[in-house]
Amino acid sequence: MHRFTPRKLFASTLATAVLATLSALPFAAQAATTLRFGHVNNNGELATELFQEFADNITKKTKGELTIKVFPGEQLGKEVDLIQQVKSGAVDLSAPSMAALSNLAPALEIASGPFLWRDWAQAQKVITGPAFQPVFDELRDKHGVLMLSKIWYWGWRNLTTGSKPVNKPEDMAGLKIRVPESPVWVEMIKAMGAAATPIPFGEVYTALQMKLVDGQENPIPTIYTRKFYEVQPHLSMTRHMLQNNTVIINKRSLEKLSPEFQKLLFDEIATLSEKNSRIQQEREASMLEEIRKSGKTTINDKPDRAAFAARMEPAYKALEARWGAENLKRIRAAVDAAK
Repeated sequence: MHRFTPRKLFASTLATAVLATLSALPFAAQAATTLRFGHVNNNGELATELFQEFADNITKKTKGELTIKVFPGEQLGKEVDLIQQVKSGAVDLSAPSMAALSNLAPALEIASGPFLWRDWAQAQKVITGPAFQPVFDELRDKHGVLMLSKIWYWGWRNLTTGSKPVNKPEDMAGLKIRVPESPVWVEMIKAMGAAATPIPFGEVYTALQMKLVDGQENPIPTIYTRKFYEVQPHLSMTRHMLQNNTVIINKRSLEKLSPEFQKLLFDEIATLSEKNSRIQQEREASMLEEIRKSGKTTINDKPDRAAFAARMEPAYKALEARWGAENLKRIRAAVDAAK
């Protein structure tokens, strides 16, 4: 039989009280958690600034109990690699485009459909509405990937060419246009009447400079920051495709956090998504003016978009099996209703 002295009895009672108090605290208050956020944006790009602001806000508001370590500029891998790492849990968060994310759920590529959208407000309404939700559910249930943000405005994609200007589809005949390695781009350029030539993004400037291809297409911020306009004397504001990026998180990584911290992640990224949309559109306009002032590129502000759009149905038909007929029908109906 153990005999307790008053001092031992006090120590035992104190230890029991401390353990009881610790067990009642939320998980986040017991041990700090660090999430890894890998993305492909470079220093100097708006997304890089805002993702670091996101991490700083989380650290500050949780008093260091939850931190996010950001790895920009493909430090942890290229866009498609990071998506797979989020799926496996090797990386907790990333910020891919919807087109890249379609490697897991092909119907997400519909958001990149050529000449699908009238404006950003319409796209934002449909992407965050019920039409896309079954595809986001598929991403969650099959791959364990959740949408922290469905919206991260990147920009309208436009066409640059070297040898001649483009105003209508007939001007595309005989041109080789660099595209990402994605079916929607290949089918779109084919429908426009040109030859689609997949080239890795990091090699685009050199390919244009050496005239291995006649043109490329990208949002204005990309054309500006990557200096494609320096080796492409013609820019046509076709606005043929919207690039919307996302912020994704591994399902298990989110679920291990307290409800309060989960809500904080969603709230903070939503605030910064709105900030991104406003600033990115302002930069889009100012960068276009800088390109214009450079004198290196002639800008066609009003190409015949209706003529290009009229040629797109074969592209949608070719992609219907990949996307799923019901998905395409539901989303296009939502787009029409939002006009």
